[in-house]
Amino acid sequence: MPLLPYGRRAGFAFVATGSALVLALTVAAPASASHGTVTVTLGEPLLTAPRVSIKDPVDNHCYTVKEVFPDAPAGSTFSSVGNHATTPINAYEGDACSGAPTATSPMGYGMFLGGAPIRSIKILSGP
Repeated sequence: MPLLPYGRRAGFAFVATGSALVLALTVAAPASASHGTVTVTLGEPLLTAPRVSIKDPVDNHCYTVKEVFPDAPAGSTFSSVGNHATTPINAYEGDACSGAPTATSPMGYGMFLGGAPIRSIKILSGP
């Protein structure tokens, strides 16, 4: 079998190395990441209640009232939740994202939920 000139051999090695590098970077990166914010409001009334924006929320994480508002009185609820993140979220009346979600489908980007006693929200995995 004849040997290829050095230039052609180096080219094949470069392509193989580049392909391996792209594959390694693809495997190391997470499958999805949530970008944006989820805004939650504590209690009533909506206009003067404390509000927090969770920047780049963590996928599959359950945020509770006590986690977001550590000084909130026992039994406090989120009076509203606004999703401006790239992944959908579910809101729950139960602590620690327990029970059935308050809405029939996850809240997508730009959706707002208010008027229900929400004790926890879960950031779902992205597509």
